[in-house]
Amino acid sequence: MEIADFIALAQYPPPLRFLVIGGYAVAALGHVRTTFDVDFLVRRSDRIEWERRAKDSGLEVVHSTPVFTQMAGAGGSDALDLMCVDDATFIPMWDAGQNHHFGSAPARIPCLDHLLALKLHALRHAGDLRASKDAADIEALVRRHALDLNLPHYRDLFLKYGTTEGYEMFLRILRHG
Repeated sequence: MEIADFIALAQYPPPLRFLVIGGYAVAALGHVRTTFDVDFLVRRSDRIEWERRAKDSGLEVVHSTPVFTQMAGAGGSDALDLMCVDDATFIPMWDAGQNHHFGSAPARIPCLDHLLALKLHALRHAGDLRASKDAADIEALVRRHALDLNLPHYRDLFLKYGTTEGYEMFLRILRHG
């Protein structure tokens, strides 16, 4: 399955709202990198319907927590990850999101600040393998969009969703890069 096939799952009645996050969203905002799965941010109340539609398309749940569902096709192919959030988190992200086309498939992605917040949150809670990818995404997005991390807005964003050590690390990296 291609990303357009996953996006099409949301089109069946009733249509489901979602945001493309992860590597495809990072690419949409200017930092293209290899990604092996499709990541959607979805409303927690839609989780069962997302899982049903994914199963109907040939995917199976391979791992599930209260916040994440990881699904894949036979042999681990066609991976779809769902990050499930409550409406208080989803609605502001949806409202601030941007429309983007993945080939001919339209979908929404988070605004830059929300994608950074997601990446910082993931970095804060990630294992070593995942951390390097998220850190590289954050650095690339900051550079691509010429963000000044010394501005109070970005300092506050990094400290709210990341860590003080992480914020200071990005300041050092960006100062010397």
